[in-house]
Amino acid sequence: MFDLLDLIKFQTRDLWRNCFHESEEFMDIYFDKKYTHNTNFTLRHRGETLAAAQLFPYRLTIYGSVTRMGYVSGLATNPFCQGKGYAGRVLRACHRKLLEQNTPLSMLIPGDESLRKFYESPQHGSYWTASYRKTEALDISGDGDFGAISVNRLDEWDNSLFVFFHRLTHDLPFMVHPSASDFFAAIEAAHLGEAYLLVAHCGKRMVGLCLAVREDDGRIMIRSLAIAEAEARAAFVDWLCRHCEVEKVWRRFAARGTDPGAEPYAMARVTNAYQFLSCIAAANPDFSMRIGVGGDQDLPVNNGWYEVKNGSVDYTDQMPERIVTPGGLAAMFLAAQPLILDLMMDE
Repeated sequence: MFDLLDLIKFQTRDLWRNCFHESEEFMDIYFDKKYTHNTNFTLRHRGETLAAAQLFPYRLTIYGSVTRMGYVSGLATNPFCQGKGYAGRVLRACHRKLLEQNTPLSMLIPGDESLRKFYESPQHGSYWTASYRKTEALDISGDGDFGAISVNRLDEWDNSLFVFFHRLTHDLPFMVHPSASDFFAAIEAAHLGEAYLLVAHCGKRMVGLCLAVREDDGRIMIRSLAIAEAEARAAFVDWLCRHCEVEKVWRRFAARGTDPGAEPYAMARVTNAYQFLSCIAAANPDFSMRIGVGGDQDLPVNNGWYEVKNGSVDYTDQMPERIVTPGGLAAMFLAAQPLILDLMMDE
């Protein structure tokens, strides 16, 4: 017999089945490896879960600061209950939890452009596009001679892979950092299709890790790449071209919003404006600005005028030149830099 938490998990998975049409194998990975009772937010009525979303914690590095963020995943409403504001109420609960936890930022990845418009509305959080990507074929002409690099494909994996990945990416300045469970769940999900988990060695020393998949259009796409030497990247591309019988290997690179060819990807909004600005100010004492936040329906405490100066943030009664939404504030800083979001299980 289910207890209540198990019943809610079962009903949330049923929402996924009805709204997203994911395979049972994918949902096994998601609900076994990522989902926890504490990360699930629901709206229930008479014993039924009518809407739900999962809010996962991530480590974020931005502008020299290390902070936390919440990633909203799987927002779903019973198809018979849509249009009643249930999704907005679940999102509001997620935002309030992040504020309670002193987590300054919420992010999500919309499934299509109609959902991007959905999340931009004040009723659904006033999210703005805050990260961009460019899809390009990898050019290895400048990577050097990779003759000393050996590449092997893995059918099994252990924690040493995450240790290597974490060591190489831990200090990257603009990145949403996956936990070990996020890392391995994404690898498992990739292997539901045609996936290639590769490691590169120079002698006995591991110098590279690569996760690539064959997409529906036939392209080989690298989803994640961590290399200690440039030659390892060339070795991976060479191996994939030979074994997958393709002429090019592709990668979706993090990009600035102003870069030519940049395509919108993740969206964000601040959940604690004071703390978000403090993260940036503390690591950049020479930076100064006066900014206002308005229109935050979910977290009105964020609405106000702020002055960033001398490494700190204060409230001010001097009207700023610019007043932005909570999503606008997030995008102002995040979209200006190439923010890496790998292994998010959204591909």
